Amino acid sequence: MNQSIDLEAAKAAFFASGGIAIELDGYQYVPHRPHRDNVVIRAAPPKPVNMKAVKREKQLAELRELAKTMTYAQAAAHTGLSKMTLYRAAQDGGFAFQPDPRRGRGEKNRVYADPAADKELAAQIAELRDAGLNRHEAKKKLGISDRKFCRVIHLFGVDYPKAQGRRCDGPI
Repeated sequence: MNQSIDLEAAKAAFFASGGIAIELDGYQYVPHRPHRDNVVIRAAPPKPVNMKAVKREKQLAELRELAKTMTYAQAAAHTGLSKMTLYRAAQDGGFAFQPDPRRGRGEKNRVYADPAADKELAAQIAELRDAGLNRHEAKKKLGISDRKFCRVIHLFGVDYPKAQGRRCDGPI
């Protein structure tokens, strides 16, 4: 059977027997009371002074004064701090040390070889070859590297024999 027909029949029987329909109030939202309505709100107590931060600020002030006249290397020697520590302090404090006057000449102004010195060296190498020294002994006596030795003998055409079984002259 149909539920709506049954419901209507039940309602009719209820009202016929003297029943009355009462309208109830629906749910209404009531906000919670504030928790601190009777407690006085106090300001947070001041934080204790952080001695580590005070010490760091003092150190940064001293390093800022040194940075006006010194390079990183000079400040490291003066304070005993490492260059990396000084660099980090400069980054944190917003200052910079003086640039090193020896730095920056670099590749543009570097003279790799002096032609007059190389010509003199080639003559010394030829003398040592005539004296019977092998390549290793000649380099050791002149105090030069293998690379410089090979560069000079190739540049000036010095014929210096290699030890038996050696394949190349090395880098030029």
